[in-house]
Amino acid sequence: MNWNQTHALVTGGTRGIGRALVGLLLEKGATVTATGLTSVSVDQARMECPQANWIVFDQSDENQRANLVERMNGKGVNLLVHNAGVQQLHDFTQEGGTLQYTTELETAINFIGPVELTKSMLPQMRHLPGARLVFVTSGLALAPKRSSPVYCANKAGLRSFAKSLRAQLRNAQWNIEVTEALPPLVDTDMTRGRGRGKISAQTAARQIVE
Repeated sequence: MNWNQTHALVTGGTRGIGRALVGLLLEKGATVTATGLTSVSVDQARMECPQANWIVFDQSDENQRANLVERMNGKGVNLLVHNAGVQQLHDFTQEGGTLQYTTELETAINFIGPVELTKSMLPQMRHLPGARLVFVTSGLALAPKRSSPVYCANKAGLRSFAKSLRAQLRNAQWNIEVTEALPPLVDTDMTRGRGRGKISAQTAARQIVE
């Protein structure tokens, strides 16, 4: 890609892989718009990285998706990185529990949000040079773990969507590339205290860009 002619929209850019991606894309010379779920996280990211354009955005919310698409109209976004996501531990054999998100909301954030945002952004991206969609899925899309069945299913669904969409775009001869980034276990807030042999968020971001 010609980074100097790239305007990247990165969801979930305030921490983890997303935050590392924002920094790396800026180093490459790209223009970057990045989102975060809360005003607190976005304000902190803006202080640390004022070169990016930061937006508070909950991709599970239909109205916020529409507003974001409207804000991006005419801004030349030719790289859309679907990075935002949440993972909760839930055992369906156990009653009760303290879920931060309902299973419906988890699915709205991890799967429905990226699909709907893609659908709405495609008309803007269709005729832009070097247009590309990047879906950050997970190794759990291939080898699900017992403790997070909804997250694993969401990532498997997003992987399948990306593959089908790639075939549709090629069949229609639209010049939009589709990339699936399928990282292993990455050392982020989401994985704190879980697993071993993690790679850093910076390493994951660098490999996605490469």
